[in-house]
Amino acid sequence: MSDIKFKKLSWMEFYQDCIELYKKKLKTQKIDLIVSITRGGNIVSRIYSDLLGIIPVSNITMNSYKNLKKLERPIITEEPTRDFTGKTILIVDEISDTGATFEIAVEYFKNKKVKKILTLSPYIKPETTFKPDFWYKNIDAWIVFPYEIRETYEGFVKILGSRKHAIEKMEEIGFLKWEIDAVTI
Repeated sequence: MSDIKFKKLSWMEFYQDCIELYKKKLKTQKIDLIVSITRGGNIVSRIYSDLLGIIPVSNITMNSYKNLKKLERPIITEEPTRDFTGKTILIVDEISDTGATFEIAVEYFKNKKVKKILTLSPYIKPETTFKPDFWYKNIDAWIVFPYEIRETYEGFVKILGSRKHAIEKMEEIGFLKWEIDAVTI
């Protein structure tokens, strides 16, 4: 684990990055529906739904990781039920690590008779094979989002072998005592 770099985002930094992406690249886009890649894309989708004028949000649920370890291939675990025919959709996730999740989602929606497919994630990794149409920062680290306190703690416990080491790692990457206490007390 010592070779993995971590970047903990604060709520403020995360929100500012989303706003900057909107102002610089997304403000003039005509979008009919947002499709959130659940779970990671949910908060990002809600932000853009508001900024774009309260655009409806649908979900496609996909899993790519378990306990901070990448699955061989992302899998669709829940499909949306909405009719996408003739719509311009914006597929949203919080990050494009390798691009595999976006590739699977785009392929899925090509079969739904949409008018146009656009993609967005505020963050991408240098090794991604899929660059979304809209992205803001390229970050070469494991991003810890502000809504991943328990997930991060439990992943660290499994990887590091103890609660004590997990808490030390969380402190090291910037979690505050009150955040850690929320999931350890």
